[in-house]
Amino acid sequence: TKSALVSEVIYGNNAGKKSLDKTYLAAASATGKLTISALHVVTSVAPAATGGGYQVVMNQINEQGNTVGTKTVTADKVFFAAGSIGTSKLLVAMKAQGQLANLPGAVGQEWGHNGNVMVGRANHMWDATGAKQSAIPVMGIDNWADTSAPVFAEIAPFPAGTELWVSLYLAIAKNPQRAQFQFNSATGKVGLNWQRSQNQPSIDMAKKLFDKINKKEGTIYRTDLFGPVQTWGDQLTYHPLGGCVLGKATDGYGRLPEYPGLYVMDGSLVPGNVGVNPFVTITALAERNIENIIANDMN
Repeated sequence: TKSALVSEVIYGNNAGKKSLDKTYLAAASATGKLTISALHVVTSVAPAATGGGYQVVMNQINEQGNTVGTKTVTADKVFFAAGSIGTSKLLVAMKAQGQLANLPGAVGQEWGHNGNVMVGRANHMWDATGAKQSAIPVMGIDNWADTSAPVFAEIAPFPAGTELWVSLYLAIAKNPQRAQFQFNSATGKVGLNWQRSQNQPSIDMAKKLFDKINKKEGTIYRTDLFGPVQTWGDQLTYHPLGGCVLGKATDGYGRLPEYPGLYVMDGSLVPGNVGVNPFVTITALAERNIENIIANDMN
């Protein structure tokens, strides 16, 4: 199909994806009891002054990110599913500002980037990769059992539309480094204290693996893909994880202690790294948790 061939990679092939809009959201919408409000940013969650439940304040924004209105709703139960960064930042702010002052100290802790680092190898001229690369990664190098270099490396496409003789990888390493979200009272914002030096364990582990591959294949690293004379792409992460770790910031099913009706249901439950792409782990956790919550908390 066109979307498989026009270099859209993870943004393409939408018709074939089992994404939320085709699974859970579609099933929920079919009940007639679901309302989805796009372009809204929650800014506050606090116990309602009267009547129980929680008051949720949000900004309505336009496609340029500008605030065009403010809304307040009251809910008996609130599920935080804004991703590792979104959920962690909101809860850290609510604890620091007093709306949810009794949240545990573990909120905002144990954030990691799943050991993500990218690297490219320069292929031999007779070893082309093909000009029409476009699909999502479908193969990988599993070196996770190697305790000296526990790495799972996705073989990634490089959809430039022309032959580049580049083998590209997203390496996922067992990096033990962690960071914390912290509230800055001077700015009123939440920041993350991750330092670039904390990427070094990922680089060291990946280098052990790819040095072996380069030696075997007689190839070298590309040093022009991520910056001038830079071998490793360590300025990014595809897989932010942690910040509200299961069993520490929450109970064993995502409940926030001392606030009945508040739940965490996303990647912030996962402590820093899990190995391969974490979306299946996150989905499995959500399914497990919600079954327990429905059975025990929904009267």
